[in-house]
Amino acid sequence: YGAPVYLKGSHRNDVVDEGAVFVDIEQNGLEDYKEKLLEFRTMPGDMLIWHPRTIHKVDGPSDGIWTTYRRVLGGTVCKGGTKYQDKRGSGGVLSDLGRHGLEQGDKLKSSFFPVIYPRFDDNEAKERDSGKVGRSPRDIASKLSGLAGKASGDKFASFFQVLGSQAKQ
Repeated sequence: YGAPVYLKGSHRNDVVDEGAVFVDIEQNGLEDYKEKLLEFRTMPGDMLIWHPRTIHKVDGPSDGIWTTYRRVLGGTVCKGGTKYQDKRGSGGVLSDLGRHGLEQGDKLKSSFFPVIYPRFDDNEAKERDSGKVGRSPRDIASKLSGLAGKASGDKFASFFQVLGSQAKQ
């Protein structure tokens, strides 16, 4: 357990809503993908990159108790000219906990979203090193308040059921 598992080609499906967080792979339209499993056993220093619409999971131990630990760095890459999408209250709130000050539709230009290609930006690095880029408990609480919305509640219902079942053990 612990290795990511992907459904090969599932980023091309046309049945899973773009805003879906959890996916029922038994739903109609996913028949072509659910048996095409790809699993990657990574080693320290390895990097995996996949399309954001790719259906994937990480299986845990059957008893729910992890006996090993790991650290993972996750991120999102976008192309030049991308516009900021404010996802507060939509279930995507966990993807953006920074205090960058961008509003819906703003050009994605901020030290919170560093440029790494074609050239590293020294000014962005200085802002990060000085502590101007980061998260505070207040920022996180503000963003998480969006989870109280109906859209987020519906999307995370199964997640919260899993947490509840583990608390009973």
